[in-house]
Amino acid sequence: MRYMRPWLSSVSAIGLAAAAIAPTYADDSDIAEIEEFEEIITLGSRRQGRTVADSPVAVDVFLPKNLESTGYTDVNTALRTLVPSFNVKRLHLNDGSSFVRPVTLRSSPADHVLLLLNGERRHRSSVVQIGTGHATTSGSQGQDFNVLPSIAFKSIEVLRDGAAAQYGSDAIAGVINMTMKNASEGGSVTGHAGKYIDGGGETFDVQGNIGLPLSANGFVNLSAQYNSQNKTERAGIHKGAQALIDAGVPNVPMPAINTGEPEYEAIKTAWNTGLQLNDTMRAYMFGNYTKSDSTVGFYYRQSVANSGGGAHATFADSAFDETEAHPEKFDLTEIYPGGFTPQFRGDQIDFSTVVGLTNEDEDSLSWDLSFRWGRNKIDYTIFNTINPSLGVNSPTSFKPGSLAQREYQVDAEAWYNVKNDIFFSDITIFGGMSYRNEAYTIGAGDKASYAIGPLRDLPVGSNGFQGFSPDVAGAFGTDSYAFYIDAEVDVTENWLVSAAARYEDYQAFGDNFSYKVATKYDLSDNLSLRGAMSTGFRAPAAGQVFGASQTSQLTQAGDFILDAVLTPGSEEAQLFGSTPLVPETSFNLSAGIVMSLESGLTFTLDFYQIDVDDRLLLNDSINTTQAQRDALDSLGYPNGRSVQQVRFFQNRLDTRVRGFDLVSTYTHFWGEGDTSTDFNLAVNYNEQILRSDPAGVFSEGKVHEFERGIPRWNGNLGITHHVGDFDFMVRGIYYGAWDRNGIAADPVLHRSAEVLFDAQITYAINENFEVHVGGRNIFNKYPPGREAAIFEPLGILYDNHAVFGLSGGYYYAGLKYNF
Repeated sequence: MRYMRPWLSSVSAIGLAAAAIAPTYADDSDIAEIEEFEEIITLGSRRQGRTVADSPVAVDVFLPKNLESTGYTDVNTALRTLVPSFNVKRLHLNDGSSFVRPVTLRSSPADHVLLLLNGERRHRSSVVQIGTGHATTSGSQGQDFNVLPSIAFKSIEVLRDGAAAQYGSDAIAGVINMTMKNASEGGSVTGHAGKYIDGGGETFDVQGNIGLPLSANGFVNLSAQYNSQNKTERAGIHKGAQALIDAGVPNVPMPAINTGEPEYEAIKTAWNTGLQLNDTMRAYMFGNYTKSDSTVGFYYRQSVANSGGGAHATFADSAFDETEAHPEKFDLTEIYPGGFTPQFRGDQIDFSTVVGLTNEDEDSLSWDLSFRWGRNKIDYTIFNTINPSLGVNSPTSFKPGSLAQREYQVDAEAWYNVKNDIFFSDITIFGGMSYRNEAYTIGAGDKASYAIGPLRDLPVGSNGFQGFSPDVAGAFGTDSYAFYIDAEVDVTENWLVSAAARYEDYQAFGDNFSYKVATKYDLSDNLSLRGAMSTGFRAPAAGQVFGASQTSQLTQAGDFILDAVLTPGSEEAQLFGSTPLVPETSFNLSAGIVMSLESGLTFTLDFYQIDVDDRLLLNDSINTTQAQRDALDSLGYPNGRSVQQVRFFQNRLDTRVRGFDLVSTYTHFWGEGDTSTDFNLAVNYNEQILRSDPAGVFSEGKVHEFERGIPRWNGNLGITHHVGDFDFMVRGIYYGAWDRNGIAADPVLHRSAEVLFDAQITYAINENFEVHVGGRNIFNKYPPGREAAIFEPLGILYDNHAVFGLSGGYYYAGLKYNF
């Protein structure tokens, strides 16, 4: 469901005094003059012209300059810097989660946060977050926030409140809308180059945007980005690998294990077009195409046992070697004398397009018809590895398969302002219907990536990430439809009331009715109270319902075992107590204060509580017995006799998130000149708890990680001083204390709070050209190290699940040219 037409977009920002709805086809350069207007928003309200202060729920709005001030060229990490309740981790050694980073908003996973582009729902990523290493996000399948060029955005709005009744499934914790630029002339080009203080991670980024006329009544706005990042090496000494080097063994990989930033390259494009057909009717189209690839390393496979550790199972002798099954002698040390570290690559393509026709008439019924199509696909490659069971016939590079998510959606919506003499304003009524179809496809890998070879007592499949076999591969689809309506009215000059209701029916999960009511009351011109109550609904995604995988996992003892994620409710999963999945349901409460003083000081404080029943989570690993492995094999499950632990999705826990957001802005003007200082403060407190017994789902350490794995306190304070043609920005970012799941001897690892500082200086050479230099994490802070039992033998220096990056400080320079 959409909340506004794509040719109308707000340009408001936290930290700025004001913004405005741009006129149709307005030049985006008008953003420089937004101080003349009030902050206009549309997310969370169907009525045009609502301001941030008018909103009955919490909304943040960010302009391109806000994103640029973070020093990041990706939207994910820029939002983490700006929104304290938004977090995204760089997860290392975590399969597909290394390529599509899982985000959280108010400790809720990505599939509880709905992402919109120009008000239209974005399709999901194909990656199900199996290997996040964190209980909160593990198992989520949400949208990828990082497939669009940041230069394409005119504004980004973050609605921090439940909104499923308004926008549909996945909006349990909030909604993020990215509004695209709509200029019909002009444009800009930006360049960015930087590297990490301690070396590596050299990054080059160039972006461009241009607006073109589409006849005299329309526009075509095009954006593109090229980004290239080298890896960083952040690793200690692996004892086993070092012992081999000391013994003179050749070709030992160095570093043996690396948890630094991965290699990454991407080309991202986006387009936004609109054409006015007559006085009230317009046609539009927008979308994106992105191609990216990234490579990460896995854990080191040691070739020979020594004082630093044992030899990996791939180097073991086979009872079937030099037999009729395998006449040749297979010695893996001839291929990898110094051991090997598998390299995992993901090649991703993301495409979407939306076309629509709308008719807006202030004096009669307005309507909108739209069609959306989107697809995300990732092809995996694993190299520098082996399928030991194939012996001498095994390749060392494999295509283990692909994942794809495809969606299409048809929407029909209408709205009308009902004039009346009862209330202070017209009653805005908005309603519509929607049909959505999604398909999830698992593409089979090379036969060698999953085959059981003649040396069947050795590990099976491409080591590190086993290929998808034809038994697992296939296309799986589901569809749904929805009917929705909402209304908003100013009952009096000081009292706003809105209500929304939605009925959804899913082919696989049945129907649901959700609702939302919200209100705001102005106690005075400067002080208001606001609040909302809503229910929500989220049906399991196709990738969660049908997805399955087999990967090699490192145990706490340093051994590698075959781990299988089973399809929920399948015959195989039922052996371990699995039942079919059901939808999640939620109940949200929020209440807040809005204060805006004549001095320019603004202050909002919003409290919230999100209860989710039947939370969809990936359970802890279950160690299999011999009888269970035999049962898996008898059911024809691939490599059933080799599976040593299993996991699957289930709905056995109820959760609660509770906290508050504080946002305050102030601009001080120094005399009558062009000197001023902006102060921006944002603080979030957030706690997550389990409301049901976790026995059989999470271990004690996992429960603690679920409840404390994301900092309860987060905040940032930004100060920007404007003097002449210079802007001086400094920002402090506070990450509160957090915990992670450790090894059995020490199941909980406590992490202390940290404060990181960013700084940037911008100089406007003239009206069109500006340059800037800056640094992120300028004091070069690193996250805490891993426990001794992990660090000492493996050389993993820093916590690879840290809430901020583990490559240290970064410095950069950039330029921007407007034309």
